[in-house]
Amino acid sequence: MKKTISMVCLILSFAAFSASAAGIPPEQVTRPEGTEAFQGDRAELVAKGELLWNDKSVSDNGKKACVSCHKSATKMFKASFQDDYPHAVKMAKKKSKMAEVDAEQMVQFCMLAAMKNDDVLPWDSEELAALTAFTVDVIQKDYRAAKAK
Repeated sequence: MKKTISMVCLILSFAAFSASAAGIPPEQVTRPEGTEAFQGDRAELVAKGELLWNDKSVSDNGKKACVSCHKSATKMFKASFQDDYPHAVKMAKKKSKMAEVDAEQMVQFCMLAAMKNDDVLPWDSEELAALTAFTVDVIQKDYRAAKAK
């Protein structure tokens, strides 16, 4: 019985490793054809994006917010963050072999990889539009200003 349980545990561990090694399929973080982004007032989206940036409920277990990793204008960002989107992002290349991503795709990568969610934000959601707007208009702008000093 112990050997059977050990073998089952070994098989399940291998399956979990294989799934994580496989990465994130590019189509999972790419806007599906025929879908449109939520449209709203940009300032309102940025304001909502700031709330979401600090909201731990965006993670799978309610214990991590975007700010958990990105505590300052420079924490956990690479030099490519100075570049306009789309641009190369190490995490996207490593996990999906994507040469470059747009800001919306990067938010979706974070939802899956960093936040450990089972799925991305809905493509037509205000939340995706808000986090994307806040990332570009505030976080990326602050990063560029900090690097310019």
